[in-house]
Amino acid sequence: MMSRPRRAVILAEGSLGSLTGKTTNILIMYNNRKFNVVAVIDSNNAHKDAGEVIGIGKVGIPVVKDLNEAMSYSPEVLIIGIATVGGTLPKEYRKVIADAITKGLDIWSGLHYFLGDDPEFSELARKCGVRIHDIRKPPRDRLRIWNGDVLKTNCARILVAGTDCVVGKNVTVLELEKGLKHRGYNPGIVATGQTLILAWAHAGAVIDAIPSDFCPGVVEQLILNLDDNGFDPVIVEGQASVLHPAYGQVALSILYGSMPNLIVLAHDPWRRVRDEMNVPMEPLKREIKALEFLCPTAKVVAISIMGYRRSNTEVLEMCEALENELNLPVADPRRDRGRLVDAINKYLR
Repeated sequence: MMSRPRRAVILAEGSLGSLTGKTTNILIMYNNRKFNVVAVIDSNNAHKDAGEVIGIGKVGIPVVKDLNEAMSYSPEVLIIGIATVGGTLPKEYRKVIADAITKGLDIWSGLHYFLGDDPEFSELARKCGVRIHDIRKPPRDRLRIWNGDVLKTNCARILVAGTDCVVGKNVTVLELEKGLKHRGYNPGIVATGQTLILAWAHAGAVIDAIPSDFCPGVVEQLILNLDDNGFDPVIVEGQASVLHPAYGQVALSILYGSMPNLIVLAHDPWRRVRDEMNVPMEPLKREIKALEFLCPTAKVVAISIMGYRRSNTEVLEMCEALENELNLPVADPRRDRGRLVDAINKYLR
């Protein structure tokens, strides 16, 4: 039986609605799964509705100026809602986190900087009887070498790969799960990053924090666990891109670990350089060719495009242009997830 979502306030000071605030954005879009988000801290957007700030319309989640105001909504948890380059902790966040611990809030963080290892935070948490959850900490008891058992699963394996960071992989995973459930499947989600673990997943580990030798094996085991529990298909969240100069090793380990049957490739077609890097995006056809070359079990069956803050006309025109170029179904999963599910269903039935 699923436990009650815990009431949470998200710390997103200076980041709500931006790509750095992607964790917050996803938790707002898919609220009441793992957490019930009751407020977001961002003084730049105080007294607005969080949904309106991120461009999805009112969702009934207030943006507040500080933690004191957030406490009026009776939160139980403070979530660090940012994904900084390198996973660093902004200095201005320290006082808010310390105050939250003092007020009895458990802390959830997906940063590379482990709050539980910080002497100030750990001692304060001990005194106040609260827990710090560093979800990026490697699961030392689950480290294993890939051995090929993933190739013997009963479930179909679907990888939502990407052409860069922050191109809509999380949204695509969650929308595919919804769509496949409506078609009568029992889909399971394997999260490989902090955002999807916080939002909702049936199993997960933050792969970029795991020693490289073990990354494919950890992904493999997560899939095997869901396969053993009757999930079919299993949808695996990808990271960055296999052609990304900085993060390609993470994307590749997930590709090898999952050995997918089908790939839905998430892409931002309006982006010209990689997120927060002055490096040109690779052509979409090259990304597809690389995935299918590196993983002979896989076929790219659809393209999911991130139409965030784009008009319906812009999105439809782009989808049509890419379909003509690639001869593959293309859709924004929040506007037309059915088109992506149709592409998958064709190979599952």
